[in-house]
Amino acid sequence: MKQQIWKTVPVYALAGNPNCGKTTLFNRLTGSSATVGNWPGVTVEKKSGFARWNGGKARIVDLPGVYSLIPYTPEEALAGDFLHREKPDLILNVIDATCLERGLYLTTQLLELGIPVVAVLSMTDALNRRGGKVNCRLLSVLLGIPVVPVCATHGIGIDTLLQTAFAALGEPRTPLRLADDAAGGGDPDLDAAQARYRYIHTIASRAVTGGESTHTVTERIDRIATNRYCSIPLFLLIVLAIFALTFGSVGNAMISAMELLIHSAACALNAFLSARGASVWIKSLILDGVLAGVGAVLKFLPQIVLLFLLLSFLEDSGYMARAAFIMDAPMRKIGLSGRSFVPLLMGFGCTVPAVMGTRILESEKDRRLTVLITPFLSCSAKMPVYTLFLGVFFAQRQPLAMFLIYLLGVLMGLFSAVFLKSTVLRGEPAPFLMELPDYRLPTLDNIRKHVGRRVRDFLQRAGTTVFFATVLIWLLQSLSTEFHMTADSSRSLLSAAGQAVAPIFTLCGFGGWRQTVALLTGLVAKEAIVGAYGVLCAGNPAAGLRELFSPVSACSYLIFILLYTPCSAALAAIRRETGLRFALFSAVYQFATAWYVSALFYQLSLLFQRLFS
Repeated sequence: MKQQIWKTVPVYALAGNPNCGKTTLFNRLTGSSATVGNWPGVTVEKKSGFARWNGGKARIVDLPGVYSLIPYTPEEALAGDFLHREKPDLILNVIDATCLERGLYLTTQLLELGIPVVAVLSMTDALNRRGGKVNCRLLSVLLGIPVVPVCATHGIGIDTLLQTAFAALGEPRTPLRLADDAAGGGDPDLDAAQARYRYIHTIASRAVTGGESTHTVTERIDRIATNRYCSIPLFLLIVLAIFALTFGSVGNAMISAMELLIHSAACALNAFLSARGASVWIKSLILDGVLAGVGAVLKFLPQIVLLFLLLSFLEDSGYMARAAFIMDAPMRKIGLSGRSFVPLLMGFGCTVPAVMGTRILESEKDRRLTVLITPFLSCSAKMPVYTLFLGVFFAQRQPLAMFLIYLLGVLMGLFSAVFLKSTVLRGEPAPFLMELPDYRLPTLDNIRKHVGRRVRDFLQRAGTTVFFATVLIWLLQSLSTEFHMTADSSRSLLSAAGQAVAPIFTLCGFGGWRQTVALLTGLVAKEAIVGAYGVLCAGNPAAGLRELFSPVSACSYLIFILLYTPCSAALAAIRRETGLRFALFSAVYQFATAWYVSALFYQLSLLFQRLFS
């Protein structure tokens, strides 16, 4: 049915350079909430949606940001393949007005396809602030196609664009033939490229006036942000400041407020069930199973919102692109380019899109190496686990402890990269080319979409994966090995299963069945570990953790959670991107690394305690 609809609806392809505002325009046209990032590689596959206006309808396909249709990168191969094979009815070519000549290089290639093209001029406000201006009417005449200025962020020019696009459908289009103007006698490819650049320069020099100022706000900020001496310390200070806000007094106050709300809901629900004469096992299922487990996860929701709010601000401002740029030199020492830093940054949000984001890497060796070290970085699902443990054992130094955990994950990723590039994944890193976009004031709409998407993902997991995991844990903890209801959890099915596996972790300092069961639930979803302790500790995980762990064994446990095998969704993404054998290798390698580092830490800690006690 969908194919039939698409055949009767015109298809508009959105094409343009990275960071030109293409995905923002896609969201405005379709009402979607696709990821909008201020670095190349955010769109690693084509997205589609429908635009509707005045009874009209069109399917919009958002192609990856590319500089050329020559298939050097995976994005260019994907965009070129779609345009050549599927032949859209119209191309909406988004061009950054502040970099007109660079954008027109792709435009000339699009005009050579013979498909109707409408040029969409974005960032005109940024050019105006520099004192420049584009004569859209003259540019339209010179290119021979409609040119529509828009501001997708504020919805300016969208109606005009849709009307212009509809009018351009079906118009005969003679392909541009710049190769005919190339000088003969030399390299044909070089002659064609020179002819293309002459054509572009002629158009841009006539259509653009002013805007040549070099002392922009972006350049003044970059004198510090990308300085060879200041850039990395500045980046670490920014990260530490985010942790101080999120996991310090502000974040803890938000958690306390959420705990009070959940406790009030539990009391009200208990009173309601008692008044209705609910049986003991029903009350236990709802209060000790569902509410204790899911509530233990939900209380961290405000903290997660705050973290993603701050990270989204950095992404939309353009600073994250600088972070990738300044990390290129250090990352080359471990066998990766700065381009790998983009999916690695995404890994702090969720491993699944980070693994998919490795598609932007040209080298297969770089892709596999990045996929292997990405799970070492702490995704947002691990954050509630860290917060729970640190709040119990290291409440006074929680922001610093959280920073050290994240830093350890990064260092283990770097160590693994050095080890793997010298053994199973040998090779040189691919060349690194990345555009540094202008700094921009993030918009509330984009931040809302960033945070909203993450919150929806978190709530969806809490309402599905964590819900079913906690109910299953409650059921197995309530049934004895003879399948009778029991109040003694040590005689339960869950205890029997946990005790069978627990000896593996004795050297790590947490060889109890409860700790083992919680780790096993983490293979489904990392935040399910918190839900598991909510059930296993009778709705009071803080008190239960003090009985199950010492400060040293708690640290060892956190190290294991930081480093061990990612969740099933992440493993599925790794298998999809790299194959079954590599996914199995990744799972075994992560588990072995986690066990070894955790056991080494715990045993050395015991040794130092004996030596200095």
